[in-house]
Amino acid sequence: MNGQVQNQAQNRRRRLVSSDVLLAEEIVALPELPPRGDTIRRQLAITYAGAFEFQVGRSITWVDPSRILFAEANQSFIDRHVVPGSGHRSIILSPGPGTIEELWGNGDAPFAGRVRACTLRTQMLTQQLRRTLDPLAAQELGIAILEESVAESRSVTVVDPACVRRAKTILHGNSDGRLTLMQIAADVGVSPIYLTQCFKRSEGIPLYRYQTMLRLGRALDQLPERDDITDLAFELGFSSHSHFTAAFRSQFGMTPSHYRTESANTNLGRALAG
Repeated sequence: MNGQVQNQAQNRRRRLVSSDVLLAEEIVALPELPPRGDTIRRQLAITYAGAFEFQVGRSITWVDPSRILFAEANQSFIDRHVVPGSGHRSIILSPGPGTIEELWGNGDAPFAGRVRACTLRTQMLTQQLRRTLDPLAAQELGIAILEESVAESRSVTVVDPACVRRAKTILHGNSDGRLTLMQIAADVGVSPIYLTQCFKRSEGIPLYRYQTMLRLGRALDQLPERDDITDLAFELGFSSHSHFTAAFRSQFGMTPSHYRTESANTNLGRALAG
């Protein structure tokens, strides 16, 4: 999160938008350097890669590309990276007080909940924001992300059961997605039925849809830098190029190759992608 962050010189940060309406920054947090500090302003974190636990006091909240973190101002926080060898990459948005009031009316509600479900449209807008060369486009994309951030009606829990957190850690640590419910439940140490019920209560969706969201989010991030879409499809756990294309087009209304072409002219993400 943005704030008085320890080890900040070693993590990487890039400012995308700076105005009275909105401050937007991209942060790449290294696995061994999870941020901690104090939030200065109200902030939203849209994580497009990796996962972490966000702790304020005794409350610990899971954050990854399926969730948007709403952090209140003037809070001391600690991030914990949860996938071995993996940090996180996020866009941090700090809207001005007037922006919050104009967009949301009652701006307290989203922050009171701390996390909301993140749509794949939000993930696509986030990738466009981090790559755009146009300052005006960046500002408008930031506002579009703020608008979209409260659009999802699916509810997620602030504090997940331990079995759900462990299941999500397993899914994040196996990027090819070739896992069965029986394998995950056995690794977690609960029955498949119990895990299914707990997971759906926490995420509002079953495990397989959560896994598909992770795959498509990774696709949005990686496609602009990939030459071979078939190889990427297999790496993400899709059974074929056509399976990947169908899933991508169903969600985004375009093929992976079209998305890659559209992203090519605004590819600023390469410098922070490593």
